[in-house]
This record gives sequence, structure tokens and C-alpha cells, in this order.
Amino acid sequence: MYESAVIEVPIGSIAITAKNGAIISLRFENPEKYGDGAGLKTAEREIREYFAGKRKKFTLPVEPEGTEYQKRVWKAVMAIPYGETRTYRWVADVAGGSPRSAGNALGANPIPIIIPCHRVLRKDGSIGGYSSGTEIKRYLLKLELENR
Repeated sequence: MYESAVIEVPIGSIAITAKNGAIISLRFENPEKYGDGAGLKTAEREIREYFAGKRKKFTLPVEPEGTEYQKRVWKAVMAIPYGETRTYRWVADVAGGSPRSAGNALGANPIPIIIPCHRVLRKDGSIGGYSSGTEIKRYLLKLELENR
């Protein structure tokens, strides 16, 4: 069973979708209301707490849809602690690929924030890319740095 909801956060709207109680998608966008999100109250609360600087780790079940390699990359990224960063090379070494393939997998991340791909930087420390735009990536990194 699919459920979805839209919540407002300091940087816009986020659409959350769950399948059988597990988050499968989180998108930054200006979406239409998908439903009342009655089953997503915990997700809404945890995301609001994150943006308030009060939540450092999510407890939500996630089941992102992707290839086995993408899932290894996303699992590696979930191990990066709040307020810390790693490089695409680090992710590639953990997941068993190249920095480019890791970057491509991160670009396909269907659950940003909860799968914190914003914590991955280039080897020279520059920001790199972000599926929702580098302005949002900078915002998330700054939020975490300020609330460590």
C-alpha cells in the first residue's frame, strides 16, 4: 500500500512516499498534495526535527528502489555521521566501485536527507553535485555543521 504526504520545511516543500510503511521516496519540489499522509506522521515529525536541528539520526524504515550497486552506495552513505562529510572516493571504496559510479548512484538517491548524500564531497573538498541542487546541499551541510 502506498501513502504520500507533502510537508513544508524551511527550504520549500518535500513530498514523502511510503510503500508498506517504509519510505521509498523523498523529493524536494513544489508538489500537489498527494494524500493526507496519515501513516507518515513519524516521517513528518522526524524531518521537521531534523530541520529544527534536533534530530541527528532517523529511525524511519527505508526501502529505496534501485540496483544492487546503488543500494550498496546508499547504505555506505547512511553510515556517515551527522555533521561529517566523506568523499566520492570513500563511498566508492566502501561500495566497490569508482568515484564516478558512486556519484551516479548518489544522483539517483530517491530519499535525500534520510539517505544523506549531501554529506559527500569531491576529493578537493568542493561541494560536487546534488540531485536537488547545490544550494540545497549547502543549506543541509550548514544546518548540520551548526547543530553538531
